[in-house]
This record gives sequence, structure tokens and C-alpha cells, in this order.
Amino acid sequence: MAIYHLSVKPMSRSSGRSAVAAAAYRAAERLTNARDGLTHDFTRRGGVEHSEIVVPQGSNADWAHYRSTLWNASEAAERRKDARVAREIEVALPHELTDDQRLALTREFSQGLADRYGVAVDFAVHSPHGDTDVRNHHAHIMLTTRVVGADGLGEKSTLELENKALQAKGLPTSHEQLRDIRLDWEERANHHLARAGHDLRIDHRSHRDAGLSIEPTQHMGVHASQMDRRGKPVERQRQDEEAARYNAKLIRERPEEALRLITNEKSVFNRHDVARTLHRYIDDPDAFQTAYAKALASLALVEIQPEQRSEDGKSIEPARFSTREMVAVEQQMAGSADRMARQQAFPVASRRIEAALAARPYLAEEQREAVRHVTEPERIGAVVGLAGAGKSTMLSAARDAWEAQGYRVQGAALTGKAAEGLEESSGIRSRTLASWERGWERGFDRLT
Repeated sequence: MAIYHLSVKPMSRSSGRSAVAAAAYRAAERLTNARDGLTHDFTRRGGVEHSEIVVPQGSNADWAHYRSTLWNASEAAERRKDARVAREIEVALPHELTDDQRLALTREFSQGLADRYGVAVDFAVHSPHGDTDVRNHHAHIMLTTRVVGADGLGEKSTLELENKALQAKGLPTSHEQLRDIRLDWEERANHHLARAGHDLRIDHRSHRDAGLSIEPTQHMGVHASQMDRRGKPVERQRQDEEAARYNAKLIRERPEEALRLITNEKSVFNRHDVARTLHRYIDDPDAFQTAYAKALASLALVEIQPEQRSEDGKSIEPARFSTREMVAVEQQMAGSADRMARQQAFPVASRRIEAALAARPYLAEEQREAVRHVTEPERIGAVVGLAGAGKSTMLSAARDAWEAQGYRVQGAALTGKAAEGLEESSGIRSRTLASWERGWERGFDRLT
């Protein structure tokens, strides 16, 4: 099953780190650090499927595509002995995707980071090798700490500024930016999983925030993995073994926890999904069978569709299940949508709608119908379309109609990147849902 893992770490000289050495290791290349004259040769390193550098679209920073030039420039731009010379993001790539699909996902995410922060992004896709888990596909993504341009590196990116400076500029705090990055990865990974035909999703939330009692385990880095294979004690490994024992005991006693784990990835599942999840935590065959039987007999389980069989009794499609909690959530959402559809609150005169459409003769008829639909007086309207179908462009006409009627129009999206795209295409001032929620908690930004 797909898992969520994203960690963000600074690379600073105070901890003995070198951007040149790190880039050489992650890309399996031979690079020389001009600052200290040391050459770092990792050309014999295995497991590196692909490495690439992307820069902000329209930046004309062609020089930054050369790894040695880029990271030596990053080292040279910093004078302090404790300077931060790079920032690294490490993500787990869904093993359910193909090599090409994982690369496309990583490239898209990296390009989004480059465009948002104006930095150069150097990513390397690593595949399982040696004694590692065969599902351990992951990517190392290094970001310059400074904005990249045609003439070199410039000022610090907003990701590197202190909160005081960010707040003075009206920008999200460091914590809010990192949360946006985590949400962005979740959204992009889930989109690629869905596009590849997988009924799976990953969740950026912690186990605690997701309401799970399962103890999370920690990713073991390359050095710790090597120590473990050589038989040397690793504290993190010991902690993970304790967590695994606790989780196995919890799952045996409360198999419904496995159902909650599954619904964090998919809302509808089958018996095979239950078995796979239990197998991650329980090795003993007898304990596994007992837990499996308890899970399928759990009062939390709801059969959505019975098993489909042919006339000769062969199984055509397995039974599909969900949980009472998930069904209740979806029923609540559907009920809220139905109530809002029966309420009228924001009517727009037809002449204003048609005027907004007349100013945009390039809109297709389907887009024009969508504008008329969302500007109807009901409190909710839905438009569904593939990426690039013109939904945001259509909303620019709707915005004109709403504003001509005297309404204030606000936008919201799951991620910062999506909010930026919505604002750019439609002209609607947009923020993330998390940002709106924080404002409401503080008593600000009330919608009327």
C-alpha cells in the first residue's frame, strides 16, 4: 500500500555538511568542491534511477542545469561558517507506480517548488537496491537557499526567511509553508495514483491527527541502514521494533484499527486489502487468521456491494466494504450539499452574467454553461473537469458577474500551488483551506 513520507532538512556547514558532496552522493556523480578542494566521487553508487535539475519557468538560468556549477555557486554565495547551503526534501514514491510514472511525479513536484520559491531544484530518484525493502522507491530533492536567475544566485528564498520577516511581508510563516509543501505532495501523489488507475491515496496527517492509535515508525537513513546490516546497534531500529510489537498487539486486540488504516488510503476496499494491512503488522499465521476473522466480523465494517458471481458460481468481482465512520462522513457531506442546494443566497442578474460572457468570446459553449451554472442563486454548485479543461478560466467570467452584482469573491484550494494557479487564471484572490481555517480560529476572515 502507498505510504506518506516527506521530510525537510536543512544542510548547514555547522553540521559539517557540503552541498557539493550531498549532490554528488544523491546523483552518483564525481564533483569537486571548489571551496575546500575536496573531490567527492560516488560514480560507483547503485540505485540512482534518474537525476535532473529544474529551474523556475522563464528564469533563463541555463547555467544552473550544471550540477557542479550550481552547488559550487551555492557554497560560494555563503560566507558564514554556520551558513545553510541547501535544503533537502525526501519523499517516498508510491511503489504502485511505474518507473516513468514515479519520475513524472517527482519532476512535477520539483518544478512546482522551483516555480513557487524561485530556486533551482536538483532531484534524484532512487530505487531499492541491496538488502533494502523492494518497495523503497524514494527521491532526494535539493533546493538552493537563494533565488536563481540568469546571472547567478540572488537573495534568500522565502522558504529561508525568519517568521518575523515573513509576517512583515504578509507571507505565510515557515510552519505554514512546510504544511503547504506536505499538502502539495499529498495532492500531486494522489492525482498521479488516480491517473494510473489505482484506488489508493496517501495522507499527510500524522497518525494522531488522523485518529489512529497505531505507533508510527521512522524512516531509517542510509548510514543507519548500513550500520544495521553490519550488526551494529541502531537506536532508531530498536524504537521501530518496539513500535512494531506494540502495533501487532494493538491490531490483534482491536482489528478495527486495521480498517481505519485502510480508509486513510481508500474509502472502499475488499477482503484482500484487509489481509494486506493485517499482514504488515502480524507475522504469526494463527494470530493473523484470528485478527482477519475479527476484522471481517467487526461492527465497524459495512458491506457496500456483495460479491458478484457468474451463473456457474465463479467470482467475478469481490465484495466491497467501507466503515460506518466513513459512510457517516460521506452521508453528512452529501446531506450538507443537499441542504445548500435547496437554499438561495447569492443571485446574479442574467444581464451581468451575459455581459461577462460577451467579454470572453473565446470561451467554449460548455464553459459558458458552467458559468451560468455556478452563478445560479443556490449556495452550492459543482463543476467537474480534467486538469487543463478550462475550469479556472471559466471562473474569471463568473468572478466578473459576481463582482458586478456587488459580491466579494474569495478563493480556496487544498495547496498553496493550487491557490496560486486559481488566482492567476481567474483573478480571484485565493488562499489555502488551512490558511482560511487558521483565520477563522483566530476570529478573522469571517465570510458573510
